[in-house]
Amino acid sequence: MNDILFRKICGSYATGVTVITSSFENTDYGFTANSFTSVSINPYLILFCLNKNASSNNALLKGNHFIINILSNSQSEICNQFANNNLSPNERFKGIKTITSKNKIKIILDSISNLSCKVKNIIDGGDHFIYIGEVVDGNLNNDREPLVYHNSMIRKII
Repeated sequence: MNDILFRKICGSYATGVTVITSSFENTDYGFTANSFTSVSINPYLILFCLNKNASSNNALLKGNHFIINILSNSQSEICNQFANNNLSPNERFKGIKTITSKNKIKIILDSISNLSCKVKNIIDGGDHFIYIGEVVDGNLNNDREPLVYHNSMIRKII
């Protein structure tokens, strides 16, 4: 096994695309993630993974709350903007339509759905942290189709 083969094999599994947003000390953070999954119904738990070097760890480790924004197939530009590691946390939100949650975290408008969560546990996962979040609220917009990631490409379901 090598890094390239491992990435290609994992990339052959189609996933949805999310942008996870958080906030700490008046700075908004956000990043694109396809490592999102549900974990438990009782209690409502989800998980995602984040590189240990990512700036969003600042807010997640200290701010304790975050929003999972599940992107629609019309939001590929948002996906790419939040995946751009050359942008500062504030630049990632430039031009993005949002509203603010009760916990003062930005929710991306026109997403398929969103979940408001609090950090329940953090697990060391090699070069990533595995965040387990407890869901405290959510919204669903049934009239949109999902954005999908497959073989290193963003795709729409036809």
